[in-house]
Amino acid sequence: MGSNIDPEQNLRKAAVMLRNKWKKIRFSSIYASTPQEVEQQASFLNAAAMLETDLSPKKVAATLGSIEKALKKNPPYRFGPRTIDLDLLLYDDFISLDDTLTIPHLCLHRRRFVLEPLLELGAGDVVHPAFDRKLRSYLPNVKKQECKKTELRYLT
Repeated sequence: MGSNIDPEQNLRKAAVMLRNKWKKIRFSSIYASTPQEVEQQASFLNAAAMLETDLSPKKVAATLGSIEKALKKNPPYRFGPRTIDLDLLLYDDFISLDDTLTIPHLCLHRRRFVLEPLLELGAGDVVHPAFDRKLRSYLPNVKKQECKKTELRYLT
């Protein structure tokens, strides 16, 4: 989860909407991070969520897309500012690289603002299904300065 337009408010709205869809869901703390691809924009607030579901990966992704639409995600350009960004990072050991769904997320293992919240949620021993390595093993190799836990702490 990420936002850099009214980020605290939009992350909280997204968390409420996610909790309305999934009762078995946990959220990480909120982390502040610098923009990755396009640096000339506001910093982001990010968090991760872990949930239990019987829905297929495509249906989970569609649900996330409907929440993004409801929160008016509409970046003016690729990697631009956004009200909310909800990415499906992993789904057990499922792998999909087709035009409609890419899992695991292609940059998951290279982004501190993704790894730190996942590790906080206890996913350190989760094995990246494409590379057969534990998620915690990637953290020492990502930039140190791009992610910091905030005082905002928790979404719910």
